[in-house]
Amino acid sequence: MVNMSSVIFLFSGQGAQYYQMGAGLYANDSVYRSAFERCSAFAGAVRGRSLVDSVFGQPMENSDGYDDLEETSLALLAQGYATAQSLLARGIRPDALVGYSLGEMTAAVIAGVLGLEQAIKLIRAQARHIERQAPPAAMLAILGSPALMLENPALSRLSEMACINSPQHFVVTTQLANLDTLTKELNLLNVNWARLPVRYGFHGSLLDSAESGYAEHAGHIEFREPAWPVYSSLLAARVQHFDGRHFWQVARGVLRFRDLIFNLWAAEPRIFVDCSPTGTLASFVRQILGNSTSALPAMNRFGRNLDTMAQIELALKQEARL
Repeated sequence: MVNMSSVIFLFSGQGAQYYQMGAGLYANDSVYRSAFERCSAFAGAVRGRSLVDSVFGQPMENSDGYDDLEETSLALLAQGYATAQSLLARGIRPDALVGYSLGEMTAAVIAGVLGLEQAIKLIRAQARHIERQAPPAAMLAILGSPALMLENPALSRLSEMACINSPQHFVVTTQLANLDTLTKELNLLNVNWARLPVRYGFHGSLLDSAESGYAEHAGHIEFREPAWPVYSSLLAARVQHFDGRHFWQVARGVLRFRDLIFNLWAAEPRIFVDCSPTGTLASFVRQILGNSTSALPAMNRFGRNLDTMAQIELALKQEARL
């Protein structure tokens, strides 16, 4: 059995979704399939289809249009939850969990802070309040130093800093009316950018109008003490107290993943297992700490999920012999 105290599970948020994510595990790993189907059963119909149909019912090449907030939020919870169950069944147990945006809800479920059914209800309520009350917006991932926002006043005038992911990667949120002007400014700076498949302005003031309705719903949920420490990209530190307002701030506040990883590494060397569907968080970790860091993706867009899981098991067993 692999049981290493320095293992950290990472869970990602909105924008990481794509059709067929985890398909190899769903087809061949009974633990993953059972966990995913449990999420699907609790969620019921979402936009007229189950989460199983939502994720596996269309080819990956159609993923550009996969951006409905309620549907994709629940699908990402199911993917992260099922991935963690598959890892646990292999004897790979974490010392702590890290949440990135929506991924903090997944981490909280794994840690036992709230039940899976409660989390599904809370995610659904958050999505519906945002869809009804917040304006449509755009989020851009930018390859460059976050200092660009300070060095170029036009960028900060047209957008808000949303996420600081690594020394050379950050995300901004912007009103749709500013999108064309913002992208022109980035092109003039010769900066690479990509629009994320997210319809609303997470991690910025464009969400503020949706807070009151969500807070009323979240106030009725009882949160428990976590079985594992949960670290937040919002706080860049361990979460000391869970409540509904905390999860709203996770959606509204600026994420500091870069700072969190630095802080975790400063305490002791870690092995990071990225439970997201893209492996992007593992990539950020290596950008932050160096390519020699043990940052292991559980899956990616290229499939062969069983092989990826086997590579994680092998890597952790090798680390255990050092």
